[in-house]
Amino acid sequence: MPGLDPAIIGIDGGATRSFGVALSPDGDVLAVAEGGSLNFFGAGLVAARATLRDLLRQLGVEAKRVRGVIGCAALFEEATADEKAALCRDIVDLAAVRLVSDCDTAHFGALLGRPGVIVISGTGSMVRAENEAGQVFRAGGWGHLVGDEGSAYWIAREAIRACIAAAEGYGTPTGMTALVEQWLEVRSLKEIVPRIHHPAFTKDRFASLARFLGERMGPDDRVWVQVRQEAGRLLARQTEAALRMAGFATSPVPVCLMGGVLARDAVVAASLKAHLRHEMAVAFVEPALEPALGAAALALKDFGLELTEARLAKLRASVRGRSPTA
Repeated sequence: MPGLDPAIIGIDGGATRSFGVALSPDGDVLAVAEGGSLNFFGAGLVAARATLRDLLRQLGVEAKRVRGVIGCAALFEEATADEKAALCRDIVDLAAVRLVSDCDTAHFGALLGRPGVIVISGTGSMVRAENEAGQVFRAGGWGHLVGDEGSAYWIAREAIRACIAAAEGYGTPTGMTALVEQWLEVRSLKEIVPRIHHPAFTKDRFASLARFLGERMGPDDRVWVQVRQEAGRLLARQTEAALRMAGFATSPVPVCLMGGVLARDAVVAASLKAHLRHEMAVAFVEPALEPALGAAALALKDFGLELTEARLAKLRASVRGRSPTA
């Protein structure tokens, strides 16, 4: 890669929101930025490219001269040449940046390159395991149409399905019904179909219902509790699969829980932990850095800068007080 001047960037391009950090050649934080989705499958390529341009504008760096790492929610692994060109051509120097999965950058930030597992549940969900030999195994991450079990989108969908079951007499009555109607601005569930199938009703908007319910539902609604316990169980099942594929030599295996759902919802997190501990030898550990900073940390490593505690503290301070991603 070319020289370090003038700035190193790390961008976490999520399914709903993206976060960027500009760093000096010495690893000092110069600027931070926030924007929309970099998922060129979900948001579309035009919107994702516009987000990337906007993030660089906010960071105040010359787009054609930046060096660094971009994590992207549309990818399972490092981008092909065609994928990188589609997103980054005429925005950054293609030879100066790495375009990888946002799951890879999140893992590096959480464990700083050490073996272990991360479980991410935000708008979508995914599990990534990296063993002692550096081999990577993933479970989940297939998107909301066929996967994303245990994610905010999944919780929102299951909550609405539970309300429909209650309304049609084959499910248990739940206090979620009134809140779902309030959130969708309808007088009854019968009016929701045109709203949830409207083109403007995006995946991230749908997923935001999970947080709306989480902030308003009481702890005693049995149906609401069951939906979240099942979310945890499904996340644990995916984690077990990734652990078995990875075949870790050491035990217990470090596991980091990440993403807005696992940060905010104690019921989901507790269910995941209980089911996983029942099946596997794991040790739950706090991530060294939150997902938004994983790309920045990986960029520093790529340029040969040691991840000292002082540099890690500066990175953490750059996002202090910001909310977890959806």
